[in-house]
Amino acid sequence: MRHAYQSKLFFTLTFSLYAYSIPLFIPLSANAQNPEPLSDSVNHAQAVILQYHHVSTSTPLITSIAPEDFERHMNYLSENNFNILPLEQILGNLQNGEELDDFTAAITFDDAYLSVYTEAFPMLQALNWPFTVFVTTSLVGSNEQLYASWSQIREMAEAGATIANHTVNHPYFLDRNESDSESAWLETIRNEITLAEEKIFQETEQSHRLLAYPYGEYEPRIQALVEELGFMGIAQHSGPINANSDFTALPRFPLSGIYVSMNTFPNKVRSLAFTLDSITPDSPITTGLSPSVEINFSGEIPRINQLTCFNNNEAINIEVLDAEAMSFRITTHIENHSRRFRYNCTVPGAEGKYEGRYYWYSIPWVNPAIPE
Repeated sequence: MRHAYQSKLFFTLTFSLYAYSIPLFIPLSANAQNPEPLSDSVNHAQAVILQYHHVSTSTPLITSIAPEDFERHMNYLSENNFNILPLEQILGNLQNGEELDDFTAAITFDDAYLSVYTEAFPMLQALNWPFTVFVTTSLVGSNEQLYASWSQIREMAEAGATIANHTVNHPYFLDRNESDSESAWLETIRNEITLAEEKIFQETEQSHRLLAYPYGEYEPRIQALVEELGFMGIAQHSGPINANSDFTALPRFPLSGIYVSMNTFPNKVRSLAFTLDSITPDSPITTGLSPSVEINFSGEIPRINQLTCFNNNEAINIEVLDAEAMSFRITTHIENHSRRFRYNCTVPGAEGKYEGRYYWYSIPWVNPAIPE
């Protein structure tokens, strides 16, 4: 039964990534390959979190990046003087109102696959860069051809890796048994989180209280539980982060499958964070196939009149509710029949320091009634 369960989980993990990976058609600017030096950059206290799974050519494409493509990503970051910091340091700086250099990034891996240890770890060691591994504790060492062992995870931890929480069993948090009360459902989620954190501390003596949501799925009651437990929640919808971000649902850029391309990688890692005042509804849960949403931005976004949003590669409708308040209603005629989907919105940066860069905001949706 254990091996049958692992095979099923492996399939669902790999299948799930595309549901949140909606490409954006942003032209690659001429200066994307050569961003301005950090010493000249205006600090806006933001960062990007990069999400990887397998680093291999022998694993399912949709959750994999070839080692040579991963190396290209790392080379780009190195050659363009990106500031690679531990995830917990970036989040601490943002929460405390502290500065971050422009072009700051965190590198993360979900599921503690063996190829992270065999392929990515040596490259990152050579660069002396920190990284985070989100661990599903019941799977560590369960299949030596697929998952890293605790010994290998400890080796990465001792070399400076952050070992963080991806639950015990990687469940669908939103799949609640009909017989479960709300309190019983939340208690199950609580145990998935706390027991995993205890195991990670037992094996590595690390406890950073960083949770990567399985499949990137969450909703307000789960977010409240995560906050109650003193955790920060890491999701799977794309976009940069800043001090205004929701620290119970932080976005990351998925970088597997067709999304590894160097044609789009520079725009993602150089993206700019919107400051969000409000969003309605404030839950990603939907029972409809074409949900609408109202968003309200703040701050200085000189080209906000060029706001464009996409759903399944198509530009979707944007109604200006209040131009001065940067308030918009986003609607689509597209029917989304997948369990998870999102709307991605961008605005080109202003002339000068931000020319050739894009503000980027992603609105995730989950329809739990649709099976994986």
